[in-house]
Amino acid sequence: MNRKQYEKRKKLRKRKIKRLMIAYLLRIIVILIPIIMMILMVCGCLYIYERFTKEDEKINKYTDIYTDRNAGNDTASVTSIENNTSGVCVVVDAGHGGSDGGTVSGKAVEKDINLSVALKLKAILENDNIEVILTRSTDENMNLADRISVANDSNADFFISLHCNYYEKDAKIAGLECYYNNSNAVESKGYAESIINAVSLSEDIETRYAKTEGYYVLRNTQMPAVLVEMGFLSSYSESQKLLDNDYQESLAQRIAEGISNEIKRGETL
Repeated sequence: MNRKQYEKRKKLRKRKIKRLMIAYLLRIIVILIPIIMMILMVCGCLYIYERFTKEDEKINKYTDIYTDRNAGNDTASVTSIENNTSGVCVVVDAGHGGSDGGTVSGKAVEKDINLSVALKLKAILENDNIEVILTRSTDENMNLADRISVANDSNADFFISLHCNYYEKDAKIAGLECYYNNSNAVESKGYAESIINAVSLSEDIETRYAKTEGYYVLRNTQMPAVLVEMGFLSSYSESQKLLDNDYQESLAQRIAEGISNEIKRGETL
């Protein structure tokens, strides 16, 4: 074999090896494409699952105070006052507390806002000669069953639970809402509508609706009961208002007016 033939065979061998390498590389690519697509699909599914799971957990966290799930947690002390001459007793429930912060948005922590407004509401109602019993007067845990026991054991005339709302899908939604158990809860509906009407007279407090919802604290009280969502912490402007002491005072004043108006209306019937 002369040198020319040897060089020719060498070139042919290199070309063959090159073609084989390209062929194997293409096969690897063809195999990897569906594998990569499957990995991306799995990652996408896991992302969607995790997102919705976290959203559900967040919703559960915000709404645990309304449901039966935490009805058996550790209890905390209850604060009450002596009977006043009016003969009317109102239980004011500051939602959440202790390790249960409720909704949190920046510096706005629901449990703190709830308690602050509850204490202000208590002072205003007492000034109107209405007896007030607080389910909690400090930052402490208290389960649903004990909140209801406080109300039922006190033979109160009315129960109000204070909360802050949150809706992460739309930060523009704002306003106070008031819930009562169902359409058969006529007295509770009267209180809810009276509170909404009184609050709506304020120029700086936005209101939404009085509507039904079968929350635990509404289903299990033996007296007219409402749950007030004082505003949306998911709305930045409203969360800043709810942190303001003057705004809380105004809010408590309007809620108290709604309660007093309905008490007076009931006395005239």
